[in-house]
Amino acid sequence: MNITDKVSILREGMIIPVVINDIALGGEGVGRYQNQAIFVPYTAPEDEVLVKVTEVKKRHARGIIHELVKPSPLRIAPRCSHFTRCGGCDYQHLSYPDQLAIKKTQVVEAFRRIGCFPSPTVGDVIPSPQPFNYRGKADFWIGKRDGQDGVAGFLRSKSRDIVDIERCEIIAESLNLALQELHKQGRESHVTVSRRQVTAWSWGREIGADVPTAVLNNPVLEEALRSRSLPPDLSHSTAGGGAFIDLPDLWPVHADTGGDLAFCGENIPRIVKGRTFLVPAQGFFQANLYLVEQLVDAVVAMCALTGRESVLDAYCGSGLFSMFLAPASRQVFGIELWGKAITCARENLAQAGHDNADFIIGDAGEVMQSQFVDRQHFFDVLVLDPPRTGCPGKVLSSINRLRPKRIVYISCNPATQARDCRFLANHGYTLQSLQPFDMFAQTSHIEVVALLVLSDGQM
Repeated sequence: MNITDKVSILREGMIIPVVINDIALGGEGVGRYQNQAIFVPYTAPEDEVLVKVTEVKKRHARGIIHELVKPSPLRIAPRCSHFTRCGGCDYQHLSYPDQLAIKKTQVVEAFRRIGCFPSPTVGDVIPSPQPFNYRGKADFWIGKRDGQDGVAGFLRSKSRDIVDIERCEIIAESLNLALQELHKQGRESHVTVSRRQVTAWSWGREIGADVPTAVLNNPVLEEALRSRSLPPDLSHSTAGGGAFIDLPDLWPVHADTGGDLAFCGENIPRIVKGRTFLVPAQGFFQANLYLVEQLVDAVVAMCALTGRESVLDAYCGSGLFSMFLAPASRQVFGIELWGKAITCARENLAQAGHDNADFIIGDAGEVMQSQFVDRQHFFDVLVLDPPRTGCPGKVLSSINRLRPKRIVYISCNPATQARDCRFLANHGYTLQSLQPFDMFAQTSHIEVVALLVLSDGQM
């Protein structure tokens, strides 16, 4: 079929010609066919492709590359041999500068279309110092059938199938050691494993950016880094006979200094800007080992603290931002739903000598209502780092009642962030700046820090 040929009515399974114009938020290339948007993954701007239609909606369709008729000049050879099969990366076929430019455009468009900000002020994307081998955490999937070698890797894009991977190009090398050990266990084990997820953390000197060996010698880190050996037999018999590895209850793992797989302790260590953080092994921490320090610097700078302000750190986790806000604040309050993370936050700041932080366990919206709105307990600066779904209505309504002077909003989803910023703009705030960070290089994800300031006369 010639790239200029037309088919009158789109149906699943059809092959249609498409020229890719740009890359949408989420990573799929976008072209048009008879005035209908067509979304195609793993394409580049200026690609001319024949697309096999996989889904047809009223106003758009989706498809996969059937034939790359004329490659875009932007295309490069991906580093990973599993690219397009594994669901981890979206942009390895694009140069890193092109990835950054695309992500900036995506942020601009999200705030223009979803947030209705005609000309949002968006800075150039801050690149990851290491565009590969930067991730400090991985969620592997493993499986094994009778009489077969086990598989270990990641899920196929938009599928529950495991792609067997020997090496991942975006995770830290200590995580690749853990992946190798999972493969070894799969080969040597005689038990059957249904598809299970195994969380692994980077280890040794890869608990932060350029961590010197001497730093690892303090007692807190030595205990946190102490390996807990895996039991010799992870299998047990089921009522129906046979055996399987009981992975739903398997604690997060790491590869120790000898390369062997070991359990993590209750908490795992991270180092940011010379500060030690303990984080629940089953919890969350910023994944990019090498860019998190610049993210912290940007958040602190946007808060513009003088030492007299009170700060609320909503969704504070284990106290990453609170650690660096406390020295410049009169008082810091942190809210986090998970009690184990709050325990770590308290210990982390106490170990650093900060006694002006108060951490509260609970839902952010409910705590803001009961502890701040109902008590008319106001604060000057609000730091928000919600999940991808953004801020629920109770959080936004509490902000509208409390009206902090500055809001620093961190998000890995520009779409929900733009939506929430529009609400705040409609209630007296000015969106002053947006600073993207490429915390997830080679993927379609992007972290954005937004600064909103309460307009004059809106106090």
